[in-house]
Amino acid sequence: MDDQPLGNGSPQKDIKVLYLFSSPEGDIPLNTHTLEQPFLLAPSDPHPSLTLGHYFDSIHRFVLVENWDTFFTVLNESTKNKIDPADIRQVLIRSEKHGTLYHLASIEVLAPGFQRKFALSTGVSQRGKDWLNHEFDVIRGLNHATNLPYLPRVYFKGDVTCRTENGDETMVMSLAEWFGDYHEWHISLNEKEESLQILIWDQAKGYGYASLQESHEIYREASKILTLYYDAQAFSQIYPWHHGAGDFVVKREQGKIKVRLTTARKYEPVMIFEEESQINPFVSLIYFFLNLTLQMRLDKLDGTGEVTWAEDWVLNPVIEGFLDALKIKEKQESDHPIEVNDLITLLKGFSREEFNSLLDSLKDLHSRQDPEGYRIIQAHLEDHGDAVYEYIQDYRLKG
Repeated sequence: MDDQPLGNGSPQKDIKVLYLFSSPEGDIPLNTHTLEQPFLLAPSDPHPSLTLGHYFDSIHRFVLVENWDTFFTVLNESTKNKIDPADIRQVLIRSEKHGTLYHLASIEVLAPGFQRKFALSTGVSQRGKDWLNHEFDVIRGLNHATNLPYLPRVYFKGDVTCRTENGDETMVMSLAEWFGDYHEWHISLNEKEESLQILIWDQAKGYGYASLQESHEIYREASKILTLYYDAQAFSQIYPWHHGAGDFVVKREQGKIKVRLTTARKYEPVMIFEEESQINPFVSLIYFFLNLTLQMRLDKLDGTGEVTWAEDWVLNPVIEGFLDALKIKEKQESDHPIEVNDLITLLKGFSREEFNSLLDSLKDLHSRQDPEGYRIIQAHLEDHGDAVYEYIQDYRLKG
């Protein structure tokens, strides 16, 4: 599709806008015929009235017309290379991914010596709109309440009304930080090695398998991040999350792995206790820990396939990341109620049967929220409990 100038409602009519699909082979420009195709809520679920053209035009209008002043302020934040509106030569709007709840696009602004990219999420279904509104508030609240750098900054959100042949359709859109050079990853079958390995979806340099050391770091960092956000006083945690949804992204940088969390759908207690004010913080943390070890093992094969269970080696980095985070919190939070050695001592006192009984009590949580994952957990639960139990028994307390 040829570059599209901004509409007459924009203060910057000379900026050119290009509509694209992102793909592993590079950007795919959209033509008029493609934009006339129905907007897909899911791979086989076309929207009754919205087209791809409606979707792209609505993003275009939301960011570059209706919220232009706010967007331009954001554009110049956190950068030494300030620009004027007249400097902007082109804006690229890419469709990046269509998820179950909402749809992800990127907004890339190009000017001489300047390039910035943003994430744009869109909720179309009522459920998607409700989730997106809530998620925006959760992320903003966590960013305000913590100094942790793992969630994206969120900038603004709002409703966008699109006029179609069947009447007006309202979408919810939000603009957030784009984690540059971070990539989605999933468990994949490496046919050459005949084993399941982590495949990093680097669309710039090409998809590639992570080394065993890199894979350890991915799981360790993901586990650490979730534990750092865990509130041992109020029992609140980021949940639900799922590797199958691409919630964690990774970046290779100078031989090291960095991990970020793209979303926080809810932040509240997960387990329901009858007398919450009387609950020992250790009890809630143990449930958090055990559920973390379960959830970390679930993924979807290649991101879209069947639910997959990661091998036992994953447990070492997951538990290491959990304990790393607790040690950080123990040092930094004067009112943190839990010391790592005390927790390990308590866990060491559990019998194998008690471990499995605690894990068994988490099945109801998964049966309600993730029936497909629940079936996989059921099949592996006893072996998983034994593996976690053995790790704890072998763990050496620090003096």
